[in-house]
Amino acid sequence: MFPIEPEKRRWRDSTGFKMIAIGGLVLLLLIPLSMVDSLIEEREHRRTEAAAEVASTWGKCQLLGGPVLTVPYQQHTRGDDGKDYVSVHYARFLPADLRIAGKVLPEKRNRGIFEAVVYRADLHWTGSFQRPSFAAWKVAPQDVLWSGAYLSVGVPDLRGIRSAVAVHWNQRVLQFQPGGAEDGLWDSGLRVPVPDLAAGKEGDSYGFAFDLGLNGSRQLQFLPLGQQTTVALSSPWPSPSFNGAVLPESHHVTAQGFDASWSRSWFNRSYPQQWRQGEAKELASKEALECSAFGVELFLPVDSYQKTERSAKYGTLFLLLTFLTFFLYEVFSAVPLHPMQYLLVGAALCLFYLLLLSISEHVPFGIAYLVAAVATVLLIGGYSAAVLRGRMRALLMTLVLAVLYGYLYVLLQLEDYALLLGAVGLFLILALVMFLTRRIDWGSPRRARREALVTPE
Repeated sequence: MFPIEPEKRRWRDSTGFKMIAIGGLVLLLLIPLSMVDSLIEEREHRRTEAAAEVASTWGKCQLLGGPVLTVPYQQHTRGDDGKDYVSVHYARFLPADLRIAGKVLPEKRNRGIFEAVVYRADLHWTGSFQRPSFAAWKVAPQDVLWSGAYLSVGVPDLRGIRSAVAVHWNQRVLQFQPGGAEDGLWDSGLRVPVPDLAAGKEGDSYGFAFDLGLNGSRQLQFLPLGQQTTVALSSPWPSPSFNGAVLPESHHVTAQGFDASWSRSWFNRSYPQQWRQGEAKELASKEALECSAFGVELFLPVDSYQKTERSAKYGTLFLLLTFLTFFLYEVFSAVPLHPMQYLLVGAALCLFYLLLLSISEHVPFGIAYLVAAVATVLLIGGYSAAVLRGRMRALLMTLVLAVLYGYLYVLLQLEDYALLLGAVGLFLILALVMFLTRRIDWGSPRRARREALVTPE
């Protein structure tokens, strides 16, 4: 009798080859996934440009400073030629106390399919100044040019001012005028000359009050220029993001809006209450002032682009889990699958994110996710009915995908517990795969493994 030679094992039937082929397909499909990521960034950039266009016609982010009292004075110097020269310099004084109270009314504006948040702010400013003292700088009283003193307020985007601004100064009504740019403080603002300083005496206090109606977009911040600064804001916007150098001392946020209040002392900042213009870089630089700002941003909750970007980060994981499910079908059944079939399924998984991105630009994200997920699950489920040669197998594949997409949606809705739920989910998936494959002899051909799996012990 002739010896029976063992069946030669084809390299294409080996588990190693199949796993290498699946790994190569996953790497190949990273290319369209990266293209989807780039498309998401491009669309988000276009949304940012659209918001900037809305802001350019309505009002940009507003960082409000002031009021600041500026008083000119004369300085006498002797030149090398022995002659006396007189030059005019400026000293700046900050208010002894500053209180701002206001209401911020948000609006949503659209530019094409893109949405931007703008606001109308109605702010009431009150406070007081102490009569400026030049004693620390040894400036003679007759060298102080009280008639040139003026009050200035910094407003970055003057286009946002809705009406004329009248200030009540020491029981007199004055009218702010544009042209309040201050070197080292702000690039644009309002200015008004102030009377009565020359007739005053040391220790006098000058109260002020004015209302400022302002349009802006996205963010509203303030400079704490008072020796004691208090800001109180209220708004019907339900998603504020408090930012800047300090958080509010108290705030209350509900679905109907928020109330917040800040209180800052001059000890909480790096610049003094008064300085001369030549000392600004050392004592009160523009950077130091801006670093002390605080306020609120009308935050848009995680929008469709952010959620789509977060979902795309799970693209590789979805490829691996779906391919693993098909691979286990091959291991436990007599249905061989070609790499091309894996590739088509992977292409459908990548197309899900493109569908999600395009649909979410027109409908709420939840509806867009449902439509894209159902379309993808039905496409892969119908294809599985043919390639897996069985309705029950296709139904199980459809169920697996539905659970995965449902699991991803839950992760996208969570913020604080997303990492925890993601780690627990991956652990359970790995445990299930280890349990299902615990009896497989990975060294034998797939046909032999299938026969061993169906043979009772």
